[in-house]
Amino acid sequence: MQVLGHRGSRVPGPENTSEAVDAALRAGADGIEVDVRRSADGDLVCVHDPRLPGRLTGRAVIRRTTRELTGLGVPTLAEILDAWDGRGRLVLEIKNQPGQPDFDAPRERTARALVELLRSRGLTRTSGGASGAVTVSSFDWFAIEAVRDAGIGVSTAFLTMPRMSVSGGIAYVRSAGHQELHAHISSVLGSPDVPERARAAGVGLVTWTVTSVRDADRLRAAGVDGVICDDPAEVVRGLGRGAA
Repeated sequence: MQVLGHRGSRVPGPENTSEAVDAALRAGADGIEVDVRRSADGDLVCVHDPRLPGRLTGRAVIRRTTRELTGLGVPTLAEILDAWDGRGRLVLEIKNQPGQPDFDAPRERTARALVELLRSRGLTRTSGGASGAVTVSSFDWFAIEAVRDAGIGVSTAFLTMPRMSVSGGIAYVRSAGHQELHAHISSVLGSPDVPERARAAGVGLVTWTVTSVRDADRLRAAGVDGVICDDPAEVVRGLGRGAA
């Protein structure tokens, strides 16, 4: 079972930063997951919320320039790719949800910008890059379908919300030609046969968000393919795996 750091590593953090990415990978995680949005300039940046928290609230991320955002500690995706540097797996979650300021389905400008960045960095199967290490995920199926249709050879994964039918998610992933379902932990632990159903359908099953070693161990026993963890270092240690 793969251990993937959530937003790089939320513990110790700060999340979605080069430091968090490096900490997770040095601790022995098999890879990391980060969030992707666009700045006002159209650049890709790594930040979870559509607006920055605390005293930095106000204008949405999509209405701030890249220079403003980096000055506030939000890294560009290019910086995150440099920190990752091909070490293990990289899951790029496109944030594009209804009601948020940057929502633009089905135009999918973030997904299309991501395709071009991956091309320019050689992270595609067509360019001979390490595309097998890169997965693009989203709750927005238009986003992952845009990446799938771009023909760059990276894998795609559908994210499902808590309490969403896992059976429906598996059926969609299989019919749409994606590779994985990233299901909420409550849906997986609530249905012990989910991993078996995913395997039978040829769908990889990754579970988010795991916050304890106990849950990680239960999911490993259930047969999931990967877990996205807030504290990947703790999970790596708790599962009896040392850092490489």
